[in-house]
Amino acid sequence: MFSRELWVRILLWYNVVSLAIWAGGTLYQMIVIVPIWSADPPQSLQFFKGSPITTTILHFFGPVTQILRAVPLFLLVALAWKYESIRYWVAACGAALVIGLVMTRAYIYPMNDALFFRAGEGLTAERARALVRAWIIADRIRFAIMTGGWLCLLRAFSLPLG
Repeated sequence: MFSRELWVRILLWYNVVSLAIWAGGTLYQMIVIVPIWSADPPQSLQFFKGSPITTTILHFFGPVTQILRAVPLFLLVALAWKYESIRYWVAACGAALVIGLVMTRAYIYPMNDALFFRAGEGLTAERARALVRAWIIADRIRFAIMTGGWLCLLRAFSLPLG
């Protein structure tokens, strides 16, 4: 049977890799994809019209992958609570993930609907530009919070469970 310590180590590895993949994908999106659709709204939002990106992006950033990131991290927080050396760092990462998920669900997803899934349809040029700016700012804030959480997790990863 697996010991608690082994589970903590496995979950540390999993979560460090999982959040690194998320950070890398998000960075790619910020550098490569976002400049395409945000270049000149509302015309540039036509990038999404009929594009498979609205489906494929959910494979990487959608609810299933959110669950695959959140559940193992929350399990880690629960199992690692016993270890004082990493408790704070793991809990800080968990808090960052909660903030990131709440931001995503409450603030960014409604904008995704207007910008991506409706390709700006029904928005005035001024409203489209404002929504694109708001989305980019929110995405950058979320990225900073989540990356901060990942760095906390890396710190926990580097410490002995002692």
